[in-house]
Amino acid sequence: MSLWRLEWLRLVRTQRLAILGAVYGAFALLGPLFVRYLPELLDALGEEAAVLPEMTPPDAITQYVVNMQQIGLLVVAFVGAAALAIDADFEISVFFRSRTTVKEIVKTRFVMTSLAVSGAFVFGSVIAYVLTGILLEWLDVWPMVVGVLLQCVYLVFAVAVIALVASALRKTVAVALVSVGALVVLGLASLVTPLAPWMPSDLLGALDRLIRGGRFEYWRAVITAVAATGLLLVFAVHRLDRREV
Repeated sequence: MSLWRLEWLRLVRTQRLAILGAVYGAFALLGPLFVRYLPELLDALGEEAAVLPEMTPPDAITQYVVNMQQIGLLVVAFVGAAALAIDADFEISVFFRSRTTVKEIVKTRFVMTSLAVSGAFVFGSVIAYVLTGILLEWLDVWPMVVGVLLQCVYLVFAVAVIALVASALRKTVAVALVSVGALVVLGLASLVTPLAPWMPSDLLGALDRLIRGGRFEYWRAVITAVAATGLLLVFAVHRLDRREV
């Protein structure tokens, strides 16, 4: 059995793929429903809906994106850590290391995990887009497509960060939590104005800005994210290859 098929089976049989799909799918449903029915909900509770700003179709997508950046990213961190913490279990680590190279293990798990988390986000985005169109108004499709692709670039970068952390730590929970912390710190670094356009975390707001009519100004963040992803993976493989089991 090839490593690729084995990793696919691990994603399916451990229900990691189902968890990703369920989390992103649920957020995609809640966003448009929240925006569409919030005034009615407030009226039912006896609250005054007029005090709220007018909710627009882009707000439905924004709700989905915000949830993705919070709980969704935490789920990604644990799914990624479960795959890339290759030395978390001694017996399994010895089994794989004795049959193939660390480079092949990391490459396979990185690619499959990246496809899984990106696919889950695309899945949720399609649901959010269609439901927003049905309940509110149809948004222009191309800004949506470009924004989703940019978010996927960030998710792949996030998986590379998890791989690097896994090269320093062994336990799955520790890898996941430290990875989230590292991504949060990188996000805070983007608050520094001169650095912001170059930070991968700038891609997190791309979808929201583009569907609201913003211009495409993300080439620098994409270049940084792609270059950093490659460097992080090279460094992670080097450290894992040299680490004693």
